[in-house]
Amino acid sequence: MMKAQPARTLRPLHIRAVMTHAAALPVAVFALALLVRLVDLGARPFWLDEIFTWQRVNMSFGDLVKDSFANHHMPSFFLLLSPLAGLGDPQFWLRLPSAVFGALCVLLVFLITARVAGRAAALLAALIIGLSPSALAFSQEARSYTLEMCLILTALYGMVQLAMNLPAAGLAWSDKRSLRGAWAALILGTAGALDVLGDGVPWLLTVNVIGFVMLRQGAARQGFLKNLLMADALMVVFSAPFYVLMEIHQDKKFIDSVTWIPPVDMARLWYDFSSVYLMRIADTVSFRLMDVSTPLPVLLLIEGGLLLAAMLGAWRLRARPVLLAVIGLSFILLPAVLLVISLWRSMLIPRYILWSAAPFAILAGIGLGFALQALPKRVQWAAAGAMAALLLFNLLPYYHVETKPRWDIAAKILASEVAPGDVVLLSDPWDDTILRAYLPAGAQDIVLGDSDGDLTHARQAQLQGKRVWVVIGHAGQDSNTTHHLPDNFAKIAPLGTPAKIELAGTRIYITLFNPTNQHLAENCFQQQDFDDGSPNALVLPPLPCS
Repeated sequence: MMKAQPARTLRPLHIRAVMTHAAALPVAVFALALLVRLVDLGARPFWLDEIFTWQRVNMSFGDLVKDSFANHHMPSFFLLLSPLAGLGDPQFWLRLPSAVFGALCVLLVFLITARVAGRAAALLAALIIGLSPSALAFSQEARSYTLEMCLILTALYGMVQLAMNLPAAGLAWSDKRSLRGAWAALILGTAGALDVLGDGVPWLLTVNVIGFVMLRQGAARQGFLKNLLMADALMVVFSAPFYVLMEIHQDKKFIDSVTWIPPVDMARLWYDFSSVYLMRIADTVSFRLMDVSTPLPVLLLIEGGLLLAAMLGAWRLRARPVLLAVIGLSFILLPAVLLVISLWRSMLIPRYILWSAAPFAILAGIGLGFALQALPKRVQWAAAGAMAALLLFNLLPYYHVETKPRWDIAAKILASEVAPGDVVLLSDPWDDTILRAYLPAGAQDIVLGDSDGDLTHARQAQLQGKRVWVVIGHAGQDSNTTHHLPDNFAKIAPLGTPAKIELAGTRIYITLFNPTNQHLAENCFQQQDFDDGSPNALVLPPLPCS
């Protein structure tokens, strides 16, 4: 009989196999989340904010840093993107880090939820944030919001670790039984978030509110308070110098730079909350939800189900009040603070509350996991699969709707049709910036050589025998210039009857007016009733008088 092999020679192989098996599911979660984010990553054109990123990453180091601080941005994200600027298509390469960080956010949601409520709930939470249209949209944008979210989730993971072992959280960091890794995740994640975006400031407030709850609930209060104060001090040391530099170099105060954010009303609240938390597909520029093919009953089922699941998740954690405080406050404190601030100066937009979508998904995942446990074993997987199919069905229209204006198409039309001497009238002063990014170098002077005039200048050009092109469309978000075709067409009525109207995508109108030697009276024009995006907007009747 063969002698049994000593157990000690099997143990390393056994440990390695267990570790490989344990890592397989998180790796799969990350890979699938990244795959969803890589689909059509470079297909959509840049909108204005991404054009600013593209311009900044092509600057020298000193100019990049200075320009970032002047515009209330930390330079860290743009420095990260700089090496990618020359690799090829900037619409792909400058968005790739956001896609990777967005997938890491899904992984972190999985890990946090698994730590709190097990792998079944973790998979459901990852599914919610992974198939969220809003989280996906920001993962396909050359901006720093998913990096910010990733760092805050790293800090949240540390907070959860502390909440689950409060006695050890109060031990000195030199003690081997202390949670040094959890404190390190909290400190580095929070400091990193502060060094990427000002969105980290509300998270720092959240950390300390949660810390106060922990202090009241846990043992070793003196030790925990000392550790928390030391953590605060380190976070400030790692980030305060950059905010001082921003204060020195900023063009104007931050609060005076956000006047473009629309005032809060019920429509804006619904737009913000339904897009960030309830899986609605939002328009990047116009502050409105996209009109998609998803049936209303399906949308209502998803929205109602997520709200009920989040409430059930909070109820499920009622016996663990510290964990409930960590996750619940991480979700609710950010939108609540911005809503209060918005009573004075509007600050509530989806990207400013994006990172709170992750703890919402965690609560909903915990609630759904608890609900599935009530079903027979053979039904649980089928129910989870049905949820995944429903969320995927809701997400798919995102890949087909025009969430960003097609300035790439507009530039091609103008480059091929505008002739030397023509006048171009732009409806948005930022249109010039985004057109210059997409126009071929040889066409920029022709198309934009005479594009900074007003309607009076355009009328005078007509009388001088010049053609006038009017571009109606907006490059960036602005509450005062929301895309509204009836008003824009009414304003250009004095130019007469268009010779041609072309669409770039569905949201940018390019209208040609031929020369005239007649003065046109504005009061002869009857304002037309054009619907945004309607084919009827392409046909203008002749003016009743000239």
